Amino acid sequence: MRPAIRLQPPPASAGTLPANIGAGLLSSVVMLCYALSYAALIFSGDLAQYQHAGVLVTLMSCVVAASVIALCSSIKFSIGGPDGNSAAILAGMASGMAADMTVPGGGHDLLMTLLAALALSSLVSGALLYGLGAARGSTLIQFLPYPVMGGYLAGTGYLLLAGSFRVLTGENLHWSHLGALGELSWLAWLPAVVVCAVLLTGARYIRRFTLVVPIGIGSGLLVFFAGLALTGMTPERARHLGLLFESVPLSALQLPMSLPPGQIDWAVIAHHLPEFFVVAAVSALTILLNATGAGLACQQDPDLNQEMRAAGLANLLCGALGGIVGYQSLSRTLLNRRAGASGRSSGLAAAAGCLIVIALFPGLIGWMPKSVLVGLQLYIGIGLIREWLVNSYRKLGRAEYLLIPLIVVVIAVYGVVSGVGLGIIAACVLFVVKYGRISVIRSEFDGRTFSSNVERSMADTALLRAHGDQVVGASLHGFLFFATANSILQHVRARLTAGLAPRFVVLDFRRIDGLDASTSVSFMKLRQICDTAGVTLVLTALPADARQLLARAGMFSKTVQDFGSLDAGMEWIEEQILATFPHQQGTAAGLQTHFTRAALARLNAQLVPRQLAAGELLFTRGDPGDAVYIVEYGRVTVSLPMTNGDALRLRSFGVGTIVGEMALYTQNPRSADVRADVPTLVRSLSLAALQRMEAEDGDTAQQFHRYVVNTLASRLAITNETIRAAY
Repeated sequence: MRPAIRLQPPPASAGTLPANIGAGLLSSVVMLCYALSYAALIFSGDLAQYQHAGVLVTLMSCVVAASVIALCSSIKFSIGGPDGNSAAILAGMASGMAADMTVPGGGHDLLMTLLAALALSSLVSGALLYGLGAARGSTLIQFLPYPVMGGYLAGTGYLLLAGSFRVLTGENLHWSHLGALGELSWLAWLPAVVVCAVLLTGARYIRRFTLVVPIGIGSGLLVFFAGLALTGMTPERARHLGLLFESVPLSALQLPMSLPPGQIDWAVIAHHLPEFFVVAAVSALTILLNATGAGLACQQDPDLNQEMRAAGLANLLCGALGGIVGYQSLSRTLLNRRAGASGRSSGLAAAAGCLIVIALFPGLIGWMPKSVLVGLQLYIGIGLIREWLVNSYRKLGRAEYLLIPLIVVVIAVYGVVSGVGLGIIAACVLFVVKYGRISVIRSEFDGRTFSSNVERSMADTALLRAHGDQVVGASLHGFLFFATANSILQHVRARLTAGLAPRFVVLDFRRIDGLDASTSVSFMKLRQICDTAGVTLVLTALPADARQLLARAGMFSKTVQDFGSLDAGMEWIEEQILATFPHQQGTAAGLQTHFTRAALARLNAQLVPRQLAAGELLFTRGDPGDAVYIVEYGRVTVSLPMTNGDALRLRSFGVGTIVGEMALYTQNPRSADVRADVPTLVRSLSLAALQRMEAEDGDTAQQFHRYVVNTLASRLAITNETIRAAY
């Protein structure tokens, strides 16, 4: 999993058919090496005797996957085939099936069962990958927790190392079997070490990464055949010792439909069925990473859903023909691009090259040393472990990083399904713990810093601000579950025991994304705390599903109030506070502190009363601004008409307030509708009366203007406090 390398565009000649065919044939050589390596990995240990069948099904997958990917991929020069990630899981599955099976009449049933399982895993992967791409759900893969992905990939690296050990020794990787390495001939392990060392060194120091793999494979071949010459060992003897592959004709390939059903142990296949879905999930994740990496490196913009569909079709066909899982390869695609490929004919040429070898020149397979291919496995496995188990330490926090070695250990002991499953559970628990520490309280407020949209007289406003500590409020955000809901409970308890004596606790749910059933327990405890303290709990802007959830839990009572908005809730609270204090109402009560007795009498003489029924318009948007109105009793609401016929409430005006002054002073048409909410009496001062008062009674006019300025300043101060409380 080395970082993507940005390649320069190929030369102009790369667009020609010969250039694409040449690049594809070069890629086919590397594909053959990887395919033989994966065949040796899957058919190792007790399955080594069936390695010839493994070579055929793996090479068949190269031909099919490369052809379909070449025709269907959104990256025209993409190369497909078997991959180390899925091969490592298939190797573990094959080893487990070999251990599970007991065949009375010999080992033939084991081979039939394994071939059927490999074909079935390809079909399952193909169906799921194609469905994921067809549903345009490739982005769902990105929701897999990063530590789980890292743990799985590091675990895959371990499986590749374990598979390499099994190929070399025929034993599973275990402390008790390490001594088997000392019994190996140096021809069995030295070429592998050379290939791995050259690849690791070359990947670090050779700028053209696409040259690294051919150089590494060539170095291993040179060491192996030089060793044969030095020891005088014949190729036949090396093949007998298992150092070289057997050559098997294509006619020996058995398609799934030709497998005798009676010789297939379906119970064993059903036992390992969960691993099929793991292979599919691993394939989807690898396709996402490989396609994204190839797009970055080659300056392409891949369609991830199309890549999923292409891989799905490839695996459906591979499964029908008895092949193993295959999909887009990052390293082989980059090699193909650097070799000059730019079109789909390069991938078809790569597939044709593999088909020519297995159909016309199968003898070439018999000259490939297994130790060279083990070196490829070691290189991939070490690279995965170094990237995800070592380098990720600097990228993750301690808790997230510890998930990676935990997953690797579980994969090593119990298998991939258990490792990934435990990793997902552990990642979810870690997420809950960390998310539970994040406060869902977006902002706090009280009656001094936040008020409703009801305009009140300056006397009432001052009274509400003076007793604003009777309100303790919090605006919530995010998603509520048992951990975050409990943090709200603890916060309110701390506020109630901090020496405060509030009458109302307000919780605003307007920015809540959702909540689960576990929150009802915390809110029931919150109600009990408020009841004990004699505090009314006010819930505002509850989503419908949340209200139903709390109602089923028995949350609502006389001490719990529910309002559709924070504004409505604060308005109700303000009315409750004002009702406990005797105060005067009416125009005189609202104006007497702003006018002298004589000026107030002269002003009242200019005011014209107007009675409004509930719902009656005082004025509408677009009317001339020819008067200002003072509310004697009742209440009016300023609203903005909407295009859909609804009205947006802007602000309400209660007793002793002034409305319509802006249009009067600017001489612009009215900007909104004003309608009486209840039976209301207003007194109006017309523009003509104000101008006459300015000309004949300058002192009263001056006091009136000062009153309007004070009113506007009070509104501005309240607005500033509200904004400050909200942010």
